[in-house]
Amino acid sequence: MIGLYIEGSSVLHRAPAGLKFLLLFLTLTGVFLVENLYVLGAFLLISMLLYPAAEIRSSLAWTAVRPVVPFMVLTVAAQMIFNSLERGAMFGLRMVIAVLLASLLTYTTRTSDMLDFFGRMLAPLRHVGISPWRASLVLSLTVRAVPLLSASITTAREAFLARGQKFASYEIVIPVIVGLIRSSEAIGDAISARGLETDETDN
Repeated sequence: MIGLYIEGSSVLHRAPAGLKFLLLFLTLTGVFLVENLYVLGAFLLISMLLYPAAEIRSSLAWTAVRPVVPFMVLTVAAQMIFNSLERGAMFGLRMVIAVLLASLLTYTTRTSDMLDFFGRMLAPLRHVGISPWRASLVLSLTVRAVPLLSASITTAREAFLARGQKFASYEIVIPVIVGLIRSSEAIGDAISARGLETDETDN
């Protein structure tokens, strides 16, 4: 199965993929332009409230954010050291909001809808010899890569804990890579089984 789409009937599920991508782009543009901690806090609260509004379990918000927490901690610490505490806090909030909203989009948007949207958006590439469909497939899989990495890290961590083992962060790197390779192979098999590797409009 490609992606992490969760079946639902909310407004976000029914909204066109193009509209959701446009709103995500405009929202994140505003988030990264805002220089006020209170406004960013409001954006964060709204991002979290969108999960139950979209009939998505709130626990999935933490599932989406948790894998990038170590990276964010290091980056925020660097911002605080070389800039200021406020700049570091704003950077952290922006990153969390971006991950929450991007993950919410993948939870409420079917892969087929993403492919259709990207295919229309990239249609002009046909004039330079590039298949818009194949380019849209690459973009769609790229969007799915973040939650896929999140799931792989969670699986590796839970496997260690289930065996009662203590581990350092670097020790889950190999299991995560192996998990990603297996997931990639499964995605490739799914694409081949459905005949999706061939763009009918290219024939």
